[in-house]
Amino acid sequence: MDSVNPMNVLKLLEEDYKQLFQLDGQPSEADKQLKELVKEFMDVKINRAGSSSLALEEDLQYELQTDIQTFDEFEKLVAASNQLAEPDENPSQEDKVVEPFSSGTKPSSNEFYVPRIPNSKQPPSNAVTLDYKKRSVGFWKNFATKKRRSLSCVQTNFKKVTSIRQLQKWERHVAEGGSRYDKLKVLRLETGKQFFLAKQKPHIVKDMDIRRWAVTANRTIGLVGFKAFPDWVGKLKRYYGIVDRKITKFVTDKYIQEAPQVKKTAEECVALVRSRISDYGLDCMWNTDQSGFDYEMRPGRTLHLAGAKHVLAICQSENSMTHSYTVMMTISPGTRKFLPQLWITLQEDKGVFGPIVARTMFKADNLYVTASASGKMTKKLYLEWCEKILFSHVEDRCILLADSWRTYSDQEAVSEFKPEELEYEMITIPPKVIGDIQPLDRLFFRMYKDFFRKISSFIILHSLPLQVHHRDVILKMLSLIYQQFSLPGLET
Repeated sequence: MDSVNPMNVLKLLEEDYKQLFQLDGQPSEADKQLKELVKEFMDVKINRAGSSSLALEEDLQYELQTDIQTFDEFEKLVAASNQLAEPDENPSQEDKVVEPFSSGTKPSSNEFYVPRIPNSKQPPSNAVTLDYKKRSVGFWKNFATKKRRSLSCVQTNFKKVTSIRQLQKWERHVAEGGSRYDKLKVLRLETGKQFFLAKQKPHIVKDMDIRRWAVTANRTIGLVGFKAFPDWVGKLKRYYGIVDRKITKFVTDKYIQEAPQVKKTAEECVALVRSRISDYGLDCMWNTDQSGFDYEMRPGRTLHLAGAKHVLAICQSENSMTHSYTVMMTISPGTRKFLPQLWITLQEDKGVFGPIVARTMFKADNLYVTASASGKMTKKLYLEWCEKILFSHVEDRCILLADSWRTYSDQEAVSEFKPEELEYEMITIPPKVIGDIQPLDRLFFRMYKDFFRKISSFIILHSLPLQVHHRDVILKMLSLIYQQFSLPGLET
């Protein structure tokens, strides 16, 4: 079946109806309800046609709450936030007042009751649960005296009862383990519970797994004709907000087991930092971290025509996009947001700049440029950073927040360069939580690199006579961006 484009469908519908109807202000409540029914029907057809536009979610800019401990809590959260009716269990009229219209055929395994547009003056849902039916029927049959009570007597205690015929139907539902609506609801809950438990591990789950769970559950529930066709699966996924997502990380059972302890160490580290700030103020707190910068940094996304299978983007040097240098940033939440100089370690074959390069290389007051064979920090360079950058620009007290890099832990070597009058303390961020609580990783480096990419893209887009991967161009851009970020007007 060919793919379905809902916009084309809407255009065709507009051509059919524009001679009969005209827009008349705000849509009515009935218009909105009819729109929901039409949309649900179209979504099913789109899913059948294999459209990739549904059930996919890319580039989320937020984190969904996934730390719920029990399925009951998860179900309540979904029910409270879900804007749809229950997906596979729109209450039939027999669960409300009267028997629904029937085609006279055996229900299909993907049947969903499509409700008529309800009266907006009535409550949105007056469906009756199986437990309510059991209690109503039990009270009506009066097992103690074996003499059935009158309708008026039953209605005094059970307000939703409307007739003896309805009680007789409810009696049949109770004997059968519930109506079709009741069984569909149990199927949804059982399948949703299996999905919830699988994602607690977390396992990889596909549509076939959901269908298998539903069919297995139905062996106990006994809903005639139910086979969990894709329509039913699609509606269940929409109800629970289940979509197809790219896996961002594979983890072992050990990782899952250690997660509570890792979270605890992160909270303890945050509490320690807050206590130090409370005792000594913001000005003494400094956070440092190093990050790799590609020699040619370009955005990973671009505007392009819809439907293109391959998206190409020009670069000045492919080799420069696979080689990097190190930038070591130090920031503070206090009055002074940045240290006067930004530390940079470029990649040089012999680990040092040649005499000509050292003499002609671009120099700026706010940059401290070094070199190593790998373009990464070494212990020797770290000690030089402590002496030239950190200790020469802090006074009285310095509390340094850094990650768990092994070189940072050698405080004896650092003490040789520390001024005697300086009160110095290092707080180490525990491993495995650096990406969660390291301030530079959480926010600053992302903004800094994004700024860098925008300048590089502007140079290439407008064909300016500059090589963005050239040493001097990189240093000029780093100096300019660091100067801009250090301006008083950008401190907040």
